Amino acid sequence: MMPHGVPIVSSMGRLARATSVTVLLWSAMLHSAATAPSSAARLLEGPGLAAKYPDDEGIEKDPAVLFAEGFESGDVKRWDDLDGNKPPKVRIVEDDKLVHVGRRAVQLEAQPGKEAGADVVKLLPPGHDVVYARWCCRFAADFDQGNLMHFVHLAGLRERWQLGRSGQKPDGTDFFCTALEPWRDWGRNPAPGAIGFYTYYPDMKRDPSGPYYGNSFRPDNPPVLIERGRWYCMEMMLKVNHPDRADGEQAFWIDGKLKGHYTGIRWRTTEKLKVNCLWLLLYIHDNKQVNRVWFDDVVVATEYIGPLAKPQR
Repeated sequence: MMPHGVPIVSSMGRLARATSVTVLLWSAMLHSAATAPSSAARLLEGPGLAAKYPDDEGIEKDPAVLFAEGFESGDVKRWDDLDGNKPPKVRIVEDDKLVHVGRRAVQLEAQPGKEAGADVVKLLPPGHDVVYARWCCRFAADFDQGNLMHFVHLAGLRERWQLGRSGQKPDGTDFFCTALEPWRDWGRNPAPGAIGFYTYYPDMKRDPSGPYYGNSFRPDNPPVLIERGRWYCMEMMLKVNHPDRADGEQAFWIDGKLKGHYTGIRWRTTEKLKVNCLWLLLYIHDNKQVNRVWFDDVVVATEYIGPLAKPQR
């Protein structure tokens, strides 16, 4: 997440305003608000809602599902794109090696250069108190972001243009967001890196340089390392707090295994602010090469989704 721009600028446009601060951006990661999964509440693992729908067939009809997308239509018209991304940034692919299930997937591509990337956005009106987002993704075999990148977000936005705000602490009424994303830790982790949350919320800590950049909620003993060239089923959950209490949560799963669960978070101070946006994003601050990620089998729901179930043969 990058410094805030004016309302008429697209989300990726606001991201591009980070040029002068990218070296500082992840320093906030070093004073993490939490560094290990919480045991305060028990969450499901393994099979979930998706177990009833092999290969996600018919999952969009489940009453708990808010959105489901396998890209089989051959386009991204069901997404609320803020940038008008076109090929090669966003492309539907049909190569069997790049598709998880079915005949198609979507490719996000970051081309060489500063502030490079691509995205698709799905708004979730009127907003929800708890949202789970699950997707399958594969990083290219040669993927290497260098150090700093941003990935998939869940957010609560008072206004649509606030997607992509950075350098500012939320006030409890305007926005909150959390991104599940990998980090190279300045080369200590092999690309794409160790996965964890990068989070904006009202009680976040200030960066030593002055502004507010995302705080880390990331398991580090051991770190959750993501490999290139293979498919993962990733899922994240955001549960808002009661406005007068710090009882919000966030959690993430990799291939159905709970890897991080964090509680006691104050996301908001008003009932009006709810989770209302999913952002599939590939954004790299200083990109030295063409980098690609493929996404497939996206589901957003109000309960735990879990990995895809395989059809019985």
